[in-house]
Amino acid sequence: MRDLPSGTVTFLFTDIEGSTKLLHELGAECYAEALLQHRRVVRQACAEQGGVEVDTQGDAFFLAFPSAPSAAAAAQAIANELAPGRVNLRIGLHTGAPLLTEEGYVGEDVHFAARVGASGHGGQILLSRTTRELLGPQVVLRDLGEHRLKDIPEAVALYQLGGEVFPPLKTISNTNLPRAASSFVGRETELKQILAEIEQGGRLLTLTGPGGSGKTRLALEAATTLVPEYKAGVFWVGFAALRDPALVTPQIAHALGAKDGLAEHIGEREMLLLIDNLEQVIEAAPDLSQLLQACPNLTLLCTSRELLRVRGEVEYSVPPLASTEAVSLFCERSRLEPSDEISELCARLDNLPLAVELAAARTKALTPLQILERLSQRLDLLKGGRDADPRQQTLRATIEWSYELLSEVERHLFWWLSVFSGGCTLEAAEEVAGAELDTLQSLVEKSLVRFSNARYWMLETVREYALERLERAGEADERRDRHGRFFLALAEEAAKELEGPQQAIWIERLDDDHDNFRAALQHFVILGAADLELRLVAPLWKLWFNLGYWEEARRALEHALASSSAATTDRVKVLQGVAWIAYRQDGDIALSRRLGEEALRLSRQLDDAVLAAGSLRQLAVAAQAEGEQERATDLLEEAARLSRSVGDLRGIGTATNNLAHIPLLAGDFRRAADLFEKSLSVARQLGNELDRGTALLNLGQAERGLHDYHAAATHLTESLTIARDIGIREAIVEALYALAAVAAGMDEAERAARLVGAAQCQADFGHVLEEFERRQLEGTVETIRMVLGDEGFEKALGVGRAMSLETAVEYVVGDARSTDAKL
Repeated sequence: MRDLPSGTVTFLFTDIEGSTKLLHELGAECYAEALLQHRRVVRQACAEQGGVEVDTQGDAFFLAFPSAPSAAAAAQAIANELAPGRVNLRIGLHTGAPLLTEEGYVGEDVHFAARVGASGHGGQILLSRTTRELLGPQVVLRDLGEHRLKDIPEAVALYQLGGEVFPPLKTISNTNLPRAASSFVGRETELKQILAEIEQGGRLLTLTGPGGSGKTRLALEAATTLVPEYKAGVFWVGFAALRDPALVTPQIAHALGAKDGLAEHIGEREMLLLIDNLEQVIEAAPDLSQLLQACPNLTLLCTSRELLRVRGEVEYSVPPLASTEAVSLFCERSRLEPSDEISELCARLDNLPLAVELAAARTKALTPLQILERLSQRLDLLKGGRDADPRQQTLRATIEWSYELLSEVERHLFWWLSVFSGGCTLEAAEEVAGAELDTLQSLVEKSLVRFSNARYWMLETVREYALERLERAGEADERRDRHGRFFLALAEEAAKELEGPQQAIWIERLDDDHDNFRAALQHFVILGAADLELRLVAPLWKLWFNLGYWEEARRALEHALASSSAATTDRVKVLQGVAWIAYRQDGDIALSRRLGEEALRLSRQLDDAVLAAGSLRQLAVAAQAEGEQERATDLLEEAARLSRSVGDLRGIGTATNNLAHIPLLAGDFRRAADLFEKSLSVARQLGNELDRGTALLNLGQAERGLHDYHAAATHLTESLTIARDIGIREAIVEALYALAAVAAGMDEAERAARLVGAAQCQADFGHVLEEFERRQLEGTVETIRMVLGDEGFEKALGVGRAMSLETAVEYVVGDARSTDAKL
């Protein structure tokens, strides 16, 4: 150990990708020779750079270097030497200051470096931020963004040595799994059993058990462990706030970015879906079964209080914690040392995780013995019955006990907060539930309310109890009214903000409250308050459409239209919404035109020039789709005149943008570019990012037609980053396809093919190409196929399809920076 470098040290970890598969392909003798040769290469390259071998296990190396540049040089030498062969080595570098003992290195840096190494692909060299900062500017690096690594609590920045494009990293970033709010205690046996079920081919595994038994936390840990095993990712979809089974598949589609055609979107991809709290919408089980049948490489991991009872389902009944695990959980949450009293208390709580956590939350005021004494009588009373699961009785007793220890003010707030679906902001809690911060904080400290990401929320089991109390108090209708009117006011306020400079902030805010808008809408429907229903849907449909809730938006719009006959401006907006979605989703031009004409009649009847102009623009879209370019021009010019007459700057800009499409389709790119420039100027003046992104995209298309490829790439790249930042999937797809066409025009065939692949990956949500886009794509593909040949085209296309959204954007943006630097 005296030979190991000390102080600031750079660790290098290596591992052969697909070693088991390679062994089967080569046979034992040839594999042994390949392994030996690989070891010679690694040892020689590291020795030349002053590296010291710390450990070797199987086909993996652990080495230490006195400097980051020497480690990077060794890694590059290894990669270069092994590149032509069958051995694909992934390499990870991390620099830290570990403790050096007689047994070797000790400290978090060792584990961190190993995680970095395990995140890459064969032939890829990954670096941590600390290593990257110690390398000189001459080293070519690729910023891979922030990633979450297993057992590392915070997101970390990772970099790649060299500019080659690889598939997405094998990190927790290839997922939307929520970050656990607390550590995972115990459950090692259960975790192994769940993983074994899936590894043995189980494709529908349902974790069952009463509320509070730890189903979700166990499922999250299993899913996190499985992320590297699923090439297309692992995704969480929660249904705690949902009550309509018809929205289950649309909700899954939205989580995956598929606006329709969910089975087509998943296809043969290797993907795992964690479906959480399915008991709320168990009637959707047949739909999930059909999805599994249609997608051969899809795995479903579900949590539910009851079985789905469909073909192929495997049940895993989640047991209570082992006694030692329950004591560990109590002690970790309470920060107390284990004792006989704690052990007995946990046993009386049936070792249920949520019950243990609720009891531990009370240790600031009571000793474990006092908690045990106070809880015992209630537990004995409830367990006299035989109708319910004993564990559910235990949990209810624990929640009820926690509730009865609340002050009167805390109890009322606890009830009132239950009307929120999916949590709420502090402002909403204050307005709807009359919350005061100190009382909220007290409920958080008692574990009855959770706080994360600036939102207050309840576990569904706790929320159900609070709702029951609210109903019993006779205050449910009043609070639901307050909730509905608060979110109606928020939606109407947002309608103005969504067209201004705070657009991105408001989109995120409204999306966070999607479940609350859903609940408010459901309340208005149940009440038969058709006018309120219409008022709520009218300002929200564009947001829902842009965020991908296509089917839900259409259903809500159609129901609102059918429920209310009020001749109001809100009805006009809803008519325009149904007309637009009918065109974009189904290509139903006749329905789109009919609804557009009705919207125009009503907006003229109301003498509303802004809405009339919008209706004219909608009719122009239908006319263009039917090839009536002259009629479309007349409609758009009339719309522009109306907007000018009332000083509606956004209406002018939108009409100008739409007018520019007519010369664009006709091949008059100079005229189109001039009009798109005017539209862009209006968007900038208004600070409307969505309109600015649209204008930049269209301007880039016109510039491509003029063969001004540098200007086109610049504007399209800017459009892509705006669409990514706001979260508009359609605009992302259109920008990627346009950038592919630009690359093809610049004789960068391989890059063009990769961008087509990236666009196709993002477009698997039922995106329908319009005529101009379709012709452009066909021309792009034809051009690059001629250059690359079929095999080369498919290979480059595959690289693009493997890109995550962030990887694709960085691929575009990074190249744009390089081009600007050269210029």
